[in-house]
Amino acid sequence: MHFGMKLALVALTLVGTPVFAEEAKPAPAAQAAGETTLTLKKGGHQKLNVPGLVRVAVGDPDVADIKTEGKGVLKVTGVKAGETTLLTWAGSENKLGTYRVVVQD
Repeated sequence: MHFGMKLALVALTLVGTPVFAEEAKPAPAAQAAGETTLTLKKGGHQKLNVPGLVRVAVGDPDVADIKTEGKGVLKVTGVKAGETTLLTWAGSENKLGTYRVVVQD
């Protein structure tokens, strides 16, 4: 695992960021195997609800910023146009969730 990815994982687990934007209802996380696509505008965000969240990783933090808000809620924000992968691990079985994040201008 690259040092930058490790640093991002540590930062995501240790730091929660207060939300200054309007509250949005979290979208349910994917329960089935496979990949879910999230499409965001640059500067836009979407919340994901991942019950039992224990770990999260993003492939390219320059494309999407991921913040933990507690109780399994993630805020995904589009930073710049492009695509990246978001991985979540949940529960004692570390159930893997895979998201393709697409950010558009």
